[in-house]
Amino acid sequence: DKEILNGWDLEEPIKFEIIDTIDFISNISFYVRNNNDYPFSNIFLIASLKSNQRVYETDTLEYMMANNKGEWLGEGFSSIKESKLSWKRNWKPFFSPPYIFEIKQANRKIGQITGDKTLYGIVSLGLSIEKTADE
Repeated sequence: DKEILNGWDLEEPIKFEIIDTIDFISNISFYVRNNNDYPFSNIFLIASLKSNQRVYETDTLEYMMANNKGEWLGEGFSSIKESKLSWKRNWKPFFSPPYIFEIKQANRKIGQITGDKTLYGIVSLGLSIEKTADE
């Protein structure tokens, strides 16, 4: 988990580096924790998978964070809700470590923003690499 203090700047990627070999098929997800300061019902992320200086994959992702009534979809009893956002299913690396997972926020208001490019209300981001059950 990486804590996000005072908002998530558009230019500030969150990185997770795995130096051990992943030699199993896995599902990759993000855990996003948000509070009531988060201004949108969904979130856009740009997720990249890198190793050393090479980028192997980049995806632009959209996830729902609230239902059509404005109620947060995440789990939790306090004002902080945690959402598990699936990125890759049945993934197995085809290159050697390190595996660098880099996640940026893609604020949809970016064309309208001239000064502060910070997304508020996201308090932490985590990465989950879970071995698939059928292996």
